[in-house]
Amino acid sequence: MVTGSPKDLRRLALAGGALLALACSHTDPFSTPPYGTTQPFDPTPPVRLTLNPGADQGASWLPDGSGILYSAQQLGRPDLDVCLAELPPTGGTQERLVCDLGRQGSDTTNAIEWPVAGVDGRLAFVKASSSIGATNPSREALSVAPGLDPSKASDVQRIPYTLPGEAETSAVLHLHWQRENQLVFVGGAATYRQACALCVVDTITTGRKILLLDLSPPGAAPVPLPGTDFASGVTPGISSDLIYFTLGGDRRVYSRSLTSGSTSVVHDFGSAGVVRDVHVGGGRLVAVVGGRVAFSADPGLGPTQWDSGGIVHVVDLASDADIALDGGPRLFRRPAIAPGGDRVVAEGYPLVIRDVIDPATQLHRLDTTVARASDLFLFATP
Repeated sequence: MVTGSPKDLRRLALAGGALLALACSHTDPFSTPPYGTTQPFDPTPPVRLTLNPGADQGASWLPDGSGILYSAQQLGRPDLDVCLAELPPTGGTQERLVCDLGRQGSDTTNAIEWPVAGVDGRLAFVKASSSIGATNPSREALSVAPGLDPSKASDVQRIPYTLPGEAETSAVLHLHWQRENQLVFVGGAATYRQACALCVVDTITTGRKILLLDLSPPGAAPVPLPGTDFASGVTPGISSDLIYFTLGGDRRVYSRSLTSGSTSVVHDFGSAGVVRDVHVGGGRLVAVVGGRVAFSADPGLGPTQWDSGGIVHVVDLASDADIALDGGPRLFRRPAIAPGGDRVVAEGYPLVIRDVIDPATQLHRLDTTVARASDLFLFATP
């Protein structure tokens, strides 16, 4: 995958932030509110699940569909942690909020990203740590915990790493359980860029290739899959032998057999635009299509897909019927479809309309940008 993220959890957590958000305890690994609700903040479709001054991103479903895991940025904490959170499947009160990782406490910023639970109850995620106020991680790894408490995780792959014949991997994206002891993800590069002295630092993640990581042999290295250069998303397919994936600048979704290596086109979105962030569940495929996305060769980064979000599409894999979901005045990223295929949760970024002065004509005009902050929204699939 190649993306210029509208709001990156790791960069914001490690670079610092501003005030006011919910905090969780440093002494207890879990913070569970005494009075809960399963009602969302706003039931108007698409249902708004979160309302956070920081970013809520990287949502995934528990294997039985009983909850939604995600990364929640906590701007009110002194250490600015990005925590693991869990919501009921219909929204409402957080049922889990885990921030500190092991012995790393209030003097360290921790970020928990791309959390995904396996059918055996294990949790895989990307963790990053840094001194408070740093602009990039000092320690990062792909980690696996025996349950949903990330503080008990063990590192299975340090980041960055370099494989023979491959470019350095400094980012792990689109993490999933492929099989019980196998992870699949997009490996890429993370670059920090600041357009001007007072500008916000952006994190640009550039996809290199799709990789498989077997956890059974201790210390096994990730295995890159040929023909997946510049991948913009990956997901386990309808069987453990299949993956579905997308490529930068491409309008097609591909499937690949891990046994034979054969690749075919699953769906072509054609005039709807570039597809990315693919996910499969319940006989359906969900992806982000079109919107504000461009694939180009950057002088410093090479081939890069600049992405501020698009429209959520759902494809029935049996009939190939494609339906675009109405998300209102927002663009969306990283949708995840429920195991039953009946619901989709995605990051929503509001469109911001501003009155600006055109420097060439000195006349007022309306300028539309995409907000940097994301909340989670829930769609019901047709």
